[in-house]
Amino acid sequence: MAHVYENQPDDRQADTAIETSRFRLKYRQLTDEEKALHDEIKAKAVELETLFGKVKQGRYNALAMTNLELSIMWVIKELTS
Repeated sequence: MAHVYENQPDDRQADTAIETSRFRLKYRQLTDEEKALHDEIKAKAVELETLFGKVKQGRYNALAMTNLELSIMWVIKELTS
């Protein structure tokens, strides 16, 4: 299998239109702009994770971290759809 981080597609990347699916089995190739935005979003998430880590641990902090993870997951899913 090709290494996706070396910008070499593997058989998970589709070469035709992708059918809408909750469990997307194939992915489309991202443009350079989309890749940059993906990386920027992930970098900001790491910044927020670091800030959240400065707040005392507890239920609310755990909920905040879970929701940060969820929001990043959903926005990246939208970006890559």
